[in-house]
Amino acid sequence: MSPDLPQSPRPGHPAAVLFDCDGVLVETEVTSARVMARLLTEHGVPTDQHLLRTVIKGTSLEFLADEAARRLGGTLPGGFMETFIEARLVEYRAGVEQIAGAAHAVASVLAASIPVAVVSQGAHAKMAVTLPSSGMDAVLGSVPIFSGQDVERGKPHPDLYLHAAATLRLDPSACVVVEDSPTGATGAFAAGMRVLGFSDDSDPEAMRAAGAEVFFDMAEVPALLGLTRATS
Repeated sequence: MSPDLPQSPRPGHPAAVLFDCDGVLVETEVTSARVMARLLTEHGVPTDQHLLRTVIKGTSLEFLADEAARRLGGTLPGGFMETFIEARLVEYRAGVEQIAGAAHAVASVLAASIPVAVVSQGAHAKMAVTLPSSGMDAVLGSVPIFSGQDVERGKPHPDLYLHAAATLRLDPSACVVVEDSPTGATGAFAAGMRVLGFSDDSDPEAMRAAGAEVFFDMAEVPALLGLTRATS
């Protein structure tokens, strides 16, 4: 069971800060695009990993499968996604980089006694590898972790963020979300939450159109929340 989070935040502070995982806490999307591009190329469809990354950023595993099938003519070869998932995990286990400034952002929020949760489109099994492999698990401690697997409709629908708020017994409007993709920002904004849109690797205008307040450095998060920067 996830621990209950306080219903009465300190004045001016959010009830909780909900961090997306991939692209916000850990850099996994480059690896994901690289592995998928390699497999597609091996199956006769030369694919540029950098262009593929722009297509798949912030999307679900189901979207990845649909995109791969589309590029391969409509049907995935047997075992294709299983091979992709395992090859990706092998690379993740070898090491995952933290997003610069992410540890500072999380630690600052926790130091201010504001609860934190991770709310990701990614699978629980993937986060069970990427967070420890990056060392981010040591920063997060025992914070609740929510996955797109927990709801029928993932991002860009609001369901995952509403599920997290309901599970933690929080008013969605009292939560702040940190997202890095228009897909995730759309879902969080539709859930009635304030959205901080990390746009270092995303189109700022697309993030704004999704309802996010755009920023470009994760180390800015404490200041955007009205916290001191010295609590890292």
